[in-house]
Amino acid sequence: MSVKLPVADTELLFALNPKDRRHEKALATLSMRNLKVPDTALFEFQAVLRARGRKAAEVARAMAALKQVFGRKIKEAATITTKLFMMQAEIEEKYGLSYFDSLVEASALMLDGIVVSDDKAFDRVEGLRRVPLGGGK
Repeated sequence: MSVKLPVADTELLFALNPKDRRHEKALATLSMRNLKVPDTALFEFQAVLRARGRKAAEVARAMAALKQVFGRKIKEAATITTKLFMMQAEIEEKYGLSYFDSLVEASALMLDGIVVSDDKAFDRVEGLRRVPLGGGK
């Protein structure tokens, strides 16, 4: 029997903010067994913060806060390889997902084919199973 390794979509990272309307669901998601945060979700999180005008020091504090929330239970997963970028391009082209969504989905497919997200666009991706936020209860 294989261990399931669901990966968190970037929306989970943003929902960990106590001001986010999905915060309670995000906290419940953290109890999901074997939840991983792929490097691609962390990259998108950082890129979005920078695009919103956050300074480097503010982004660093946000990343440190995430690391603290993850603690020892939530692990980060390194998935960035040439294979990932080939899969990303195929997913973006075939399913019409955005660049970052297709990156996260490629990470999920490389690990176990399970993504934790409320984004129903992921339901179109063949071989991928989406679990909504809070679904780890």
